[in-house]
Amino acid sequence: MKKRMFAALLFLLLLSSCGVNPEPLPFEELPEDYSLERAKDDGCLVTEDGAVTSGQEAWEEFLNAAEAGKAASVRLCSYYTLDDPSRYDPDYYESVKDDYPMMFLKDLSYDGERFTTLSYEEGQRHEETYSFLRRREQTAPSSGVKIIQYIITDDAESSLEKIGSQLYSSSFSPEDWIPFDIVYQEIIPPEA
Repeated sequence: MKKRMFAALLFLLLLSSCGVNPEPLPFEELPEDYSLERAKDDGCLVTEDGAVTSGQEAWEEFLNAAEAGKAASVRLCSYYTLDDPSRYDPDYYESVKDDYPMMFLKDLSYDGERFTTLSYEEGQRHEETYSFLRRREQTAPSSGVKIIQYIITDDAESSLEKIGSQLYSSSFSPEDWIPFDIVYQEIIPPEA
């Protein structure tokens, strides 16, 4: 009996140390020096300059649970660098170089009916809730670069192209704006 109890306790300990369904620390408890490596170790879905570099399994688990109508959550980490200074106008580069690298964290949760994002920026809590998670995929004809996005929105009818084009168009009026949030984006270079 003691051996079974010890074995069960050891099994639970191993599971928790391996990060199976880890519960992320609340934003308020994250250290100020929270790093990209720590985000990877914590099982966040990490994108670096648009490429998913860690946590794809966590994203897949979230998607599977949401598709099954089960509650789920995942922490998203977006990390940006100024990878090649020659790609930028020199004046612009000089004005922003000290701001990089930048890291943004966002929690995405699903309660079985609605999708909610929670983030903190400059000490301000931002929370938004939407009804639908929609997948958008496109390939740029000129470069062959593929972009996969998951967008949360309350709009189930509008085309994803219309929703996405709002980011790049100056012709949308506030009345026409469709609220949404891109919660996943992966940029995949063309196959060699």
